[in-house]
Parts: sequence; structure tokens; C-alpha cells
Amino acid sequence: MQERPFPRNYPVKGKSFLEICKEFLDKIEEGQAENFKKAGQLIGDVIMRGGIVHAIGTGGHTCIAAYDMFYRAGGLVPINYIIPIGALYGAAGATHGMRIERTPEYMKQVIDYYRVKEGDVAIVFNNIGVNAAAIDAALACKERGATVIGVAGSVWQEEIPEDHYTRHPSRKNLKDIVDLFIDDYNPVGDSVIELEGFDRPIAPISTITDGYIVRRIEIEAVKYMLSKGINPPVWVSANVPGGDEANKRYQDEYFYKIKQL
Repeated sequence: MQERPFPRNYPVKGKSFLEICKEFLDKIEEGQAENFKKAGQLIGDVIMRGGIVHAIGTGGHTCIAAYDMFYRAGGLVPINYIIPIGALYGAAGATHGMRIERTPEYMKQVIDYYRVKEGDVAIVFNNIGVNAAAIDAALACKERGATVIGVAGSVWQEEIPEDHYTRHPSRKNLKDIVDLFIDDYNPVGDSVIELEGFDRPIAPISTITDGYIVRRIEIEAVKYMLSKGINPPVWVSANVPGGDEANKRYQDEYFYKIKQL
């Protein structure tokens, strides 16, 4: 039997999680390096204009990557973390949040509340890339004139049937509607390890892959701004000597620009 191409060959038996993580990160770097640079330029340009980058988690664990960009030591300052409270498993209840993720129009109201506007950059994180929250978030940001970066798994979007109930009513894929798509190579089901005698896969990979993507985007944005002679706005850890003092001017500058700050 012919082996299916990566990442469709997952989940697998006989590999350690460390080996699998290395394989995924190597593949992401190999396949998405140019997209990281493009994302860094888009983000760097909007920050140099005094604008905001919206990091949008569209429910459940896809919120982790977006949250990891917000108010993080060593991370960019002008990041507005858009929180879909109703779809946040830890806040609203897991199965409640799952229902909200699948509710058309919900994320349009969230985007409206956060006032995404023309000239902004929005990054939509959603491993699956087909549900109502992801598609509505991307479409709403584009309708408002923002440049939209999507981070998701292309395999999900290609393999989930067009008439599947988890899909947005439009049947659109995130990768087809955003301005720049970054593939996290998330396999269908997310989990990557099969164990003998157990009937379901374990070890979801998306937290690792999307965390890596976040850091690579940030690194390219900082490098790009430095190449333009700009000192990038980056948070210092508040837990090191001088951290609070270093951050105060950014807190003062962005307090009324970033809702969660």
C-alpha cells in the first residue's frame, strides 16, 4: 500500500512526539519561509504607519496562538487580541463554545465590536479553516478594508466534505479568501500518534506548529522594521529589572488603541 503524502499520513505509529514535532516544524519552515517574510512585511508596514495588528482566535484552542501574540515579553506591542468570549472554551464552556464556533454571523459582530478598519492587518487563526467563525472573521475584516492573513491547515479544507455540517454556509475555505495564507499542515483530526490497542489517536500537534508560526512571523516583522531603520515596538518582560519602566511609554501610547490593554 502506497504511503500517503505528508501530512495526510498522520496519525502514525512508532514515532516519538519529539520526532513528529521536528518533522512538522521542518516542513513548515521549508514550505512557509517566504510567507513568513511576506507576513512580516505586512505587519511591519502597518506598525510603522502607527496602525494595529489584530490577532484573532476563532474559538476553542485556536485562541491560544492569537493570545500568544498579545502583551508577551519579546513580542510586538501593537497587537490587539480579539477574544470571541462566547466561543472561548475556558470562559463559556467547551460544548457551548463549539456551538458558537459553528454559528454564522457571530464573528461578524465580534469584528464590529473591535472596530477593525481599513489599513489594519488581521491574522485569523483556525486549524480547520472551514467553520463559520473562521470564515466570517476573515470576510468581515476584508469587508472593512483590512489585509487578512490566515493560518490553518490546507488538508482540512481540502478533505472536509463540501456539505459537512461544520462548514460555513458559503462552503468557502479560509485559504481561498485571505490575502496571505500560511499553512500549518495540521492533519485532519489534529492528533498525530496512534498507540497499539487504543482506538483513537492522541497528541494534538497544532499548539506546537502554530506557536512556531507566531514566533516566525514576529521575527520577520522585527527584522523588516530594523531594515527600514525603525526601532520596533517590543515588550520587555515586566519581571526583569527595568521592565516596567521600559514598557510604560508603550502602555501610555497604546492604552486607548488596544481594547484589552
